[in-house]
Amino acid sequence: MQSAQHTDFPQDGRDASANDEERHSFTTMIKDAKCLTFLFIGIGLLWPWNCILGASQYFKHDVFLDNTIWSKIFASSMMTVSTVSSTLFNIWLAGRQHSYSERVVRGLIWEIAVFIILSLLALFKAWFSLPFVFISIMVLVAISSVATAMTQNGIMAVANIYGPVFSQAVMVGQAVAGVLPSVVLFIISFSSDPSRQSTGGILFYFLTTAGVSIISILLYRMNKIGAKLIHITPKNHIALHVPFSVHYNKLKYLVLSIFTTFVVTLIFPVFASTVLVKGLPLTNSQFIPFIFTVWNLGDLYGRIVADWPQFRAPQFTPFKIFVYSLLRILFVPLFFIFSKINSDEHMSSPILKDLLYTLLQFFFGLTNGHVISISFMKVPEALTTDDEKESAGGFTNIFVSTGLTLGSILSYGCVFVIESYSKAH
Repeated sequence: MQSAQHTDFPQDGRDASANDEERHSFTTMIKDAKCLTFLFIGIGLLWPWNCILGASQYFKHDVFLDNTIWSKIFASSMMTVSTVSSTLFNIWLAGRQHSYSERVVRGLIWEIAVFIILSLLALFKAWFSLPFVFISIMVLVAISSVATAMTQNGIMAVANIYGPVFSQAVMVGQAVAGVLPSVVLFIISFSSDPSRQSTGGILFYFLTTAGVSIISILLYRMNKIGAKLIHITPKNHIALHVPFSVHYNKLKYLVLSIFTTFVVTLIFPVFASTVLVKGLPLTNSQFIPFIFTVWNLGDLYGRIVADWPQFRAPQFTPFKIFVYSLLRILFVPLFFIFSKINSDEHMSSPILKDLLYTLLQFFFGLTNGHVISISFMKVPEALTTDDEKESAGGFTNIFVSTGLTLGSILSYGCVFVIESYSKAH
């Protein structure tokens, strides 16, 4: 049985025409209560990960005391646990094609629980042994990744039903969640001892994350976001299970664009933390968070301009988006060139080098956000029934998590190449 087509359902008081919806500007989007809800949930999707990442120095220094084995393996263990658990859970979720609206709230509730427990661990860390604290944090990281996957699976299914502008709202929200912590870290880098974070500060950091999830749930409930799925699905409707092959045939270039983009993008942290300042009036401890901020601002801008008419036009086909994602590989040799220049102690224009490198990072971030947003916005347009649109959320998330996982593995190769070159010179 086919589900009702969403073209028969008004777009929340707007003109039901897809063309009219596509012409909504970003300014209009953030003024709309429902779009603002999707934007805030997008922030809630990435905020927990950025919170744990931003607290890495606190865990390594204050909790695991710098020189212990737990401190040394913390960052790599966190990355591995997060990406693997997210990938496996996304694969499992993709086969369970129902209850998408409920998943949004369930995932956010789990995030609240995780960060309340993390706050308690930070407060009472002296009561427990280091191995117990380490294992507990890794378990919480895994639960947080699973919760994020659950919410993302649900919200992208809902966004696919509402339309492309709502998918863009989620994408922009994720970029906002990337910008804000990086700006904070850049500001903190000007303090006298940025490596030390008070327990009170970290508690506020963790509880803020729980607060973001609570606000997201309230907005989701108040604006009745899940009601549209109930409206278009008759009580006697039996949802069709959409096979992997159906989604892949219709979305292959879009999901391959997402996969390729994330694989290439994961080299960014490697170079951002190894290419040091040469001419700008910043220390290395300030330049690195500055580069992270620039990249995230580029990512945010790329997601905002994704709804420009030339990118939303049918002529900008999924295949062209895939080619666009492949062209981003050209950034890699450029980054290696800057890594090579970085080892030159007698460069003629160090300030120019820093400015060009900063510009390169901005465009690397811009193209990341641009490809990802356009790809997700075109997903509902490539599908026919609401069953396909709902289940596509889980299908696309598989390519997100596997792209991140493969990218993180390949980033170790970049580290090896950089270190090998540095030793040779």
